[in-house]
Amino acid sequence: MASTWTNNIAIENIADGEKTDTWGQITNRNFDIVDRATNGVGTIDLSSSAAAHTLSTTDGTTGDALSDGMYKVLILSGATEACTITISPNDAQKLYFVVNSSGYDCTFTQGTGGDITVANSATKIIYADGAGAGAAVAEIA
Repeated sequence: MASTWTNNIAIENIADGEKTDTWGQITNRNFDIVDRATNGVGTIDLSSSAAAHTLSTTDGTTGDALSDGMYKVLILSGATEACTITISPNDAQKLYFVVNSSGYDCTFTQGTGGDITVANSATKIIYADGAGAGAAVAEIA
């Protein structure tokens, strides 16, 4: 069986007997992912996004950069207009602490199940349920 990645934060599960001489690189990347997902603070620059941005959590291979969807705390900045932020993939469950310093309202979506808008200058705790095409984003009040 080939290596696979966990669904929510893309940690690589190395298959038995695979990845000879690359375990160290993969393990270090996995620790970086865990660190980012548990306590990471990332600024999401929306200046080149216009009205849409995709917040991705991507599977990778050794040497690939970490993705912005892995952060626990998102600081939004630089929007040029109101923005819709799509959490991808739509089957990943996510919990985010969002600080909107972008200058515009930003709406988070993951599927057709419901969206949450974080007003400019507001802070919210949101979660995505990862239900696929019908996924919803909700606020923890």
